[in-house]
Amino acid sequence: MKKLLPANGLNLALLSFAAIPALAQTKPNIVFIMTDQQEYQMLSCEGNKWLSTPNIDKIASMGYRFENNYCSNPVSMPSRFSLLTGHYASEVGVKENTSVWDKEKVNEIVSTDALGTIFQKAGYETLYSGKTHLYGTKDVSEYGFKLNTLDPYDGPAIYAEQVLAEKGKAEQEKPFFLFLSFLNPHDICYKAGADKRYPDNLPPANVHETSRLIEYQKTLTEDEYQKQIPPAPTNLEPINGELPDMVSMAAQGRNWDKKQWDFYRWMYYRLTESVDNQIGRVLTALEKSGLMENTIIVFTSDHGEMDESHKLITKNVMFEESQRVPLIFAGKGIKANFTDKKTLTCNGLDFLPTICDLVGIQIPKGLHGISLKPYLTGKGKTPDRKYIITEDYNAFQIHDGRYKLTIYELPGNPEMLVDLVTNSAETINYANDPSYAEIKAKLKRLLMEDLTNRGLTPLKEDRTIQHLRQIEKEKGTRKGERSKLKEDFVD
Repeated sequence: MKKLLPANGLNLALLSFAAIPALAQTKPNIVFIMTDQQEYQMLSCEGNKWLSTPNIDKIASMGYRFENNYCSNPVSMPSRFSLLTGHYASEVGVKENTSVWDKEKVNEIVSTDALGTIFQKAGYETLYSGKTHLYGTKDVSEYGFKLNTLDPYDGPAIYAEQVLAEKGKAEQEKPFFLFLSFLNPHDICYKAGADKRYPDNLPPANVHETSRLIEYQKTLTEDEYQKQIPPAPTNLEPINGELPDMVSMAAQGRNWDKKQWDFYRWMYYRLTESVDNQIGRVLTALEKSGLMENTIIVFTSDHGEMDESHKLITKNVMFEESQRVPLIFAGKGIKANFTDKKTLTCNGLDFLPTICDLVGIQIPKGLHGISLKPYLTGKGKTPDRKYIITEDYNAFQIHDGRYKLTIYELPGNPEMLVDLVTNSAETINYANDPSYAEIKAKLKRLLMEDLTNRGLTPLKEDRTIQHLRQIEKEKGTRKGERSKLKEDFVD
């Protein structure tokens, strides 16, 4: 005969049982951390011995890192638009940093698929701090977030410390989505202080960290400095078939000497360490809050940096260094300390469906990305993805995990085909190699079918000229405003 529980024991058991469903239904908090212009190799956990990123490494040790991840477009505004909507920038008539977009189309997309709005409707408090640089308003309200500060340096770390301390002390009425958008290592765009705009024609905030590191470098002995400079990349040569307009905005360093390149690369590594320190403040605040166990952390970057590969600087080109960026998920139920070297992902297309799926929110229909939840949790059927399609201001690219075919919106629509297995450095263009004709034809057919279905064919031939004229026009319009707007970050 079973022994009956005493009345008070029975009540306690019932109370405990009753509490289980409530706990199970509690959605996790989300802390999304994004840097700007951080190439996928710029992590010490990636094996890079020339910098130290202990805080990003910590996130990786806690979670699942996709090593084969690409941005939807290797420049800020279109990449960020994708991350916050799951849509390509080309859907709103642009593929670049510009103020000329289809406002009606932007409004149409963000009204239904904006990341913050989706999570607000699901009961989340949606908070944002740091760089915005989005199509639409600068305060990110159109995207469903409440903006705290546009300061993308200390701002996100300070705000995270404040918010997480408050959330940790109070009884949570609803889960939160905290979007932290850091600017660095983007300050390398000021070319290690050699940019003609530096320092007088930039907002003070954009000058501060570069100036600090320039002064720090002066305190090093020549031997100490040389030991901190990473070796030059092995792929310094231009790829065969390259045309000037394919790399027009990235080729400024091709007439630099070794001293200039050394300083540029040293600065990029130090700027990456700088933002890692800020991320450390966020992790410390999260640990102190007691909310870590019920929080999903996501880390990524909007695009990469050429960092002297092909003798190019910055971004906006269809090479690995500019396109590939880190993507890490960590949290309860997600595999820990796992590096995925095979799965082909696109953070701009896949992040929104994945984070919705992870917390049990219905994924909007009509998105181009996939949910990565089956990979992260080891549960469910993994998607049957054959390729990803990405874009740039003057190009479209299809990537099947090995081959990348790029078709440019330039006269004659020149093509570039690379084989990442036989030539990972992307120094050989196989587009006109007969032995690659079959794979090229297959990829081209798939790419053109996709572009046609999205109304993007025939390909334009004057996109580059239009783009450069638009940049000059906008520079003239904004010249008088730049000193007044600290949030008006150049790129």
